[in-house]
Order: sequence, then structure tokens, then C-alpha cells
Amino acid sequence: MSISGREIGNQMLVHNVALFSQYPTPADVTTGYVGTSRSKVLHPNEFGIPGAVVGAGNTYNEITYGLLLQAEILRLKFPELKRVYIETSLLLRRPGRLIVEADHLKYLPLLRSMETLCPDDGSVPGCQAVFEAVHKVKSSHISSWKPEVLGVRNQLRFTELLVSRDKSIPVLADPLLKKLDVNGEKKAPFRRLTDKSDMLPDVTNEHVKVQRLREISSNAPWDGLFDLIALWGKKNNIQIVFFQPPVRSDLYGFQVQYGLQKHVDDLIRVSSKYNVPFIDLDKPELGYMNDWTLFSDEDHLETCIGTGLLILALEKGYESFSSEHQLLPVVEQHMLQKDNTRLETCGK
Repeated sequence: MSISGREIGNQMLVHNVALFSQYPTPADVTTGYVGTSRSKVLHPNEFGIPGAVVGAGNTYNEITYGLLLQAEILRLKFPELKRVYIETSLLLRRPGRLIVEADHLKYLPLLRSMETLCPDDGSVPGCQAVFEAVHKVKSSHISSWKPEVLGVRNQLRFTELLVSRDKSIPVLADPLLKKLDVNGEKKAPFRRLTDKSDMLPDVTNEHVKVQRLREISSNAPWDGLFDLIALWGKKNNIQIVFFQPPVRSDLYGFQVQYGLQKHVDDLIRVSSKYNVPFIDLDKPELGYMNDWTLFSDEDHLETCIGTGLLILALEKGYESFSSEHQLLPVVEQHMLQKDNTRLETCGK
């Protein structure tokens, strides 16, 4: 498998394919985490969760339903996958039309294989328009994926899914992969917390992370991504757990301004319709976003305590769903800090 251009150094689908193809015991994996770079900070193994892989990356922003394709890669590679935690950050909302960058055209056959998830009755807004557009795309690039093997797990060889191009490097030669364990976790240890002197200043309305939010609300009802993920889980007998990680309180203010509540209301609808838990940690009253020491920047919990709290919150939220059937479990920070010996791995 080969990559070129901006694919080098950015974790795309091809990187996850290559990485997980090296996993020594794929049948041992039962849990996956899928999302943006906010999910790449997760360290399940470090905090005592065995048989877990982190299939996050940058593809979500490069092709419609990229998050769903990340999850499908996990399903194809790990035959005993039973549960997938799906990040639902506001920035994942996309218009109800096909969006695909040139270097992601090769993934269109994989995207086409998801078409059966889209109901014929129009009950999932956006998906019919997306797949109609997919069928109209004509490009020599898309021949590099071989969809005929996608549904044949026993014969699946990930080295056959992509072909090399000129002016490229083998994906396994990308320095990015040297920074990841075979289960997708980042190798480098995180600092315990962020010192006040190292904190980034308050974001402003001109900040790039704010600019990305401005048109989200006007694009509603969006592309139906989370409906399709819920349907994908049911089709494949995989328990979906939606989660929204917290952002720093300054960025949260802009999220509220640019449509966060509409986004959350729709996720609550999806949760109720498909009986899927939604763990929303992006709330001031839960005690995460106001503690800036947990964050490495405005929206990443890339500190040891921060990522530890995130993974433990997801675990506790799922326990509330499985034992008490709470579709919208509430997990406050103090509930995790109290007597939790697993955070001791971060030191004092």
C-alpha cells in the first residue's frame, strides 16, 4: 500500500488499514473507538481496557461518511468486534451532499458498499442525495479499491485493497505510524496536566476552530451520518455508543453560538430512535471544560489525566446504559476522580 502528497503524515483510512493489518491477534479485539483527532488521544490499554483499538483519524473531513468508513475498516479487520464508541463532535456535521477530496476518490467503492444502509423512504435526510452523487462520479482513481472483497471477511487481504501510485511511499514507511502502537494508541506519554504557563490563550471569533463551526447550523438537517452509523451497528450486531468529548470553555461558548443545541437535539433523537446510548461530556455542569489543565489545546484532552478521564467516562457511561438502560447517562468529573486508582498511572 502506498501514499503520496498530503496523505503522508495525516492519518487516513489507508493508515488504519496498514496499522491494523499488523495486529497479531485480531480475534481478541472486541472494542473500537472511532472519531477525529480528539479521539486519537484515547489510551484504552493504558487504563485497563483490553482488546481495544483506536481507529480515529482525519478521513472524516475528506469524504462524506468518513467516520462510518473508519468504523467499517474496524469491522472488516476484527471479526469479534462487539462495541464501537463513535465520537459525535459538532464539527462532524456535514451538508447533505457528497463531499470528497481528490485523494479520497479511491474510497468511493467502500462508500458505495454502505448504500444499503440508506432507507428508501427518505427517513434519513441527505443519504439518498449522497449515494446518487456517488454513482455519478467517474474517475480512474476509484479503481484502486476493490469492493468485491469487502464482504468476504475470510478472504480479505488488506494489502489488496489499495494499489501503489507513482511518486509515492509505502504507507508503512510513513513516520506517522512509528508514533502509534499496533492498536492505534499514541506511543508518546502525555504530560500529567497542562501548566498554566503553557495554556493557549482564549480563542476568538477569527480562530480557525471557530470558523469551522459557522456554517454548520445552516446545513441542517445534514447528511444523516449518525442515523447511518446506528443502522450499521444494528445490521452488524455491533453495539454503538455515541460520545461527545468536552472542549475548553472558551471554545464551548462559540459552539453554543453556532448551533450546538440543534446538533445535540438531533443526537438525542437518534439515540431514542435506535436505542443507542449518547454520552455527552460537552456540558459545563459536568466539570470538564472549565478545568483547562486537562486540555493540551482548545479541544484536545491530550494530557494523561484528561485522556484518562475521557476513557473512564465512556466506560462508566456505557455501564449505566447496559445495567440501567440509561440512554443519556450523566458522568460528572468528580465521579471519576473519587477513589479511581486507574488515574494513578499518571503520577502525582
